[in-house]
Amino acid sequence: MFKPKVGLIGIGKWGKILRDKLKKNTNLIFEANSKSNFKKKLNKIDWVFVATPDKTHFQIVKNLINFKKNVFCEKPLSLNYKKSKLLFDLAEKKQVKLYVDDIQTFYNNNLKIKKENFITRKKMGKDNPKNLLYRFAYHDFYYLAYEFKKRKIKSIKIIDALNDLKFHIRCFDNTVFKFDYSLNSSKKIHKINNHNFVTKKDLLTMMIKKVLNEKVNFKKNKEISLFSNKIIDKIQKKLIRLS
Repeated sequence: MFKPKVGLIGIGKWGKILRDKLKKNTNLIFEANSKSNFKKKLNKIDWVFVATPDKTHFQIVKNLINFKKNVFCEKPLSLNYKKSKLLFDLAEKKQVKLYVDDIQTFYNNNLKIKKENFITRKKMGKDNPKNLLYRFAYHDFYYLAYEFKKRKIKSIKIIDALNDLKFHIRCFDNTVFKFDYSLNSSKKIHKINNHNFVTKKDLLTMMIKKVLNEKVNFKKNKEISLFSNKIIDKIQKKLIRLS
């Protein structure tokens, strides 16, 4: 069975999880961290997986695209919309594939949107609540992207950003989405309304295989990734005003 040749940049906590999946499903040519010199190995591979710290994504992905390599990047692609848009445009110019982790779209469900919707994600951990915009909210934003686009966002209201992260997004049709994120829960929870997103299914392997076999919608991935960046930019501005 054909196994694509790939490289992995980033061997931290999530990088090690990715590495295990890649070893089973691809021909993993090299592993590196963000400071390693891996350029000489790039001519041997088809895809590069990037799982370095968020703030390093932009420059690493930009360099890889300029080397005309297909890239799978862990979310977020960058820390703002403008830079993410630049990378997608560059990938199109260089005629390579760029895909951002959207694992939540691989859940098979029939989620129904109500007038009042509750998005809850909790676990035990340590971090600044504001960082949950990228750790938690990003996934929910790309999952709900087309619901937001269809209804159009009217307002964003920050409820709490000191202990947990809570905010409401109201649309012009008066549909409201209430987000509640916390790192102070002994139980792992991830729900949208009554739909449970905590699963034992190996969605990561499913996503990797589909991306490498180009059986995913790259255009949709671009749209929802950029949307997630854009809405986080708006919330970040509100959080700065509250500081």
